[in-house]
Amino acid sequence: MVRRTISLPPAVDEKIRKVAEEEGSYSAAVVRLVEEGAKRKGKVDLPDWIGSGEGPADLSENLDKYIREALRRGRRR
Repeated sequence: MVRRTISLPPAVDEKIRKVAEEEGSYSAAVVRLVEEGAKRKGKVDLPDWIGSGEGPADLSENLDKYIREALRRGRRR
């Protein structure tokens, strides 16, 4: 699986970590902050790369587990 890494200024990383304490996930906090920033900027449509949809309630916490299961199911076919 491809993982993206980015460099953030310490102040931005600190803000994300504070939000992540509430969200339970650093990645979920980043997405929420990007979505909120896009809304405040006045954009009606969010960028295409921001995913949304339905899934298990624990998706952000167990993403790796769900991906491994999906890959195993795909190999069996």
